[in-house]
Amino acid sequence: MVAASATRNMLHQYGRKALGISFIASVASTAVFFFGYVQPRHEKYERFFANYDPYTRMREICEANKGYMHTCPQELAKLYEEKGKTIADL
Repeated sequence: MVAASATRNMLHQYGRKALGISFIASVASTAVFFFGYVQPRHEKYERFFANYDPYTRMREICEANKGYMHTCPQELAKLYEEKGKTIADL
């Protein structure tokens, strides 16, 4: 018959080993996610916003005059005219 202390030590060793492996796996998966997904995405955003001018882009959108952006001056003028409000010339 096996003593209770021998069984307990075997379970403790298995538990410690399982905890160590799970800790290493969690740290490794976090590092892989950060350096494989988050960091490249962050760098792409940094490159994009380094050269991005929102006012130029809005001007391009408003000049297309598609009518899909209601904050363009021409669209706002149309809305004001429909409501009967007077506005200054554009």
